[in-house]
Amino acid sequence: MAVLVFSPGYSAPLPGHVFRPDKFRLAFDVLIREKSVTAADVAAPAKISKKDLLSVHTPAWTRKCLSGRFTAADSAAAEMKITKAVIRSHLLHAGGTVKAVQLALDGGLGINCGGGSHHARADRGAGFCLVNDLALAALKARKEAGVKKVMIVDLDVHQGDGTAAVFRGDRSVFTFSMHQADIYPEKKEKSSLDVPLPRGTGGAAYLRALRRTLPKAMDRFKPGLVIYLAGADVCRGDLLGGLALSPADLRRRETFVAGLCRDRNIPLAVTLGGGYRKAAAGAARLHAGSIKTVLKAYK
Repeated sequence: MAVLVFSPGYSAPLPGHVFRPDKFRLAFDVLIREKSVTAADVAAPAKISKKDLLSVHTPAWTRKCLSGRFTAADSAAAEMKITKAVIRSHLLHAGGTVKAVQLALDGGLGINCGGGSHHARADRGAGFCLVNDLALAALKARKEAGVKKVMIVDLDVHQGDGTAAVFRGDRSVFTFSMHQADIYPEKKEKSSLDVPLPRGTGGAAYLRALRRTLPKAMDRFKPGLVIYLAGADVCRGDLLGGLALSPADLRRRETFVAGLCRDRNIPLAVTLGGGYRKAAAGAARLHAGSIKTVLKAYK
């Protein structure tokens, strides 16, 4: 049975941009080359419909996503040039997270080798994000798969402000965000639980904070599904982050989160999110390490 979702279309070109979409293809190549996954383990993204987009996004933004008719102001808000290839890739990433959720509900675990667009708002893109795949997949699971409560665990270095805004006041979705306090977004949203961390926080303090907060939140909320944003931009040397985890700390984090879900029999869908290095291969190695660690936890 497939456990990993990937499409070559995830890697739309963004020349000269700090966000390197080719990291997703490179991470997938690492997993195949090291035989962490085989072709039989890989599924294609689900197709995203207009109805799916409208569950999260406004009619105006949905029309733009489907037509590709974006303005210069739209690109400025998203902080990247939105081409038709870029929007196609973001729709594929959203389909990948939907498919990862389907795999998780069917077999306990699904991993999207991409996704994690947690800054996208209902009416616009933001922070390199155009379609909020986390929110879309959570709502689809509730409406079509009968999942009563979804927890979104966001461990990207940046707060999941778009996701928090989408689910403001919705008690059926718990948004957990542990992030660096003094970086983008400047104006934070209120998640169900925010755990802001100071610049320079290292692995030991980071993991202590996670162990102190996430299990209690999970046991209190009792989700029927966890969607996990496993951002690699918490690691030391990230171009957009200021935390100081090592690759080994990142693996410890993934082992902990995967273990919480596995031991509680909560279906787990994983997305990758941020990770910004001078060379895309550096981010790809971190993402591949996260995926390998989660797979190992479920063997």
